[in-house]
Amino acid sequence: MIRSKIVAGLLWVATIALVGIGAYFAGWSAGAKLEEVNTRNAPPAPEVKLEEQGRYDEAIQVVLDKRDKEGLPEADADWQLSLIYLERAKKDVANRERWAQQAASYLDKAAALAPQDIFILENAMDGFNRVGDYSENGCPDYEKSVTSGEVALGLLQGGTIKIDGIRGNERSQATQPIRELIEPRLKRIQGKLAAWCRKTS
Repeated sequence: MIRSKIVAGLLWVATIALVGIGAYFAGWSAGAKLEEVNTRNAPPAPEVKLEEQGRYDEAIQVVLDKRDKEGLPEADADWQLSLIYLERAKKDVANRERWAQQAASYLDKAAALAPQDIFILENAMDGFNRVGDYSENGCPDYEKSVTSGEVALGLLQGGTIKIDGIRGNERSQATQPIRELIEPRLKRIQGKLAAWCRKTS
């Protein structure tokens, strides 16, 4: 069974556009997030409120508490932490690369812990892309972004995948809409990698 991690449809772009970053920090299953997209009803999580207020260390602690005390899977916690650090990098220009690399370390951990999770990989694709944008030499991060996206697409075999529903019941989700969300973003990142990181002989 495949579980989606907060984020990023969930898909990162679609859900962000519809319900905002708060849906990503809720720790819901794929079904919960997809249903939340449909209802456009996503109450902001405590860590999101803290992050929006610039209280990043407190937001990080909330996620760690969810992991340690409430059973949030470690891969989910890691990529949520990466989001906080990416937002910190966005706001703190003087220390941008420092926070971006912190985000990258958590993205690496999340992907290593859940190498078969389409949605963790999708979020790693988007996250590493942002890390690359925030780094002086973003090429290694763009490469990780592309790899994560390609692996995620490779896991979308067949017409449907099994996910957890919002109330814990298993349900099927069509793979094509997920592909249609991932593919254009991946193509843009591949173009960026080819244009900016082309090796010269």
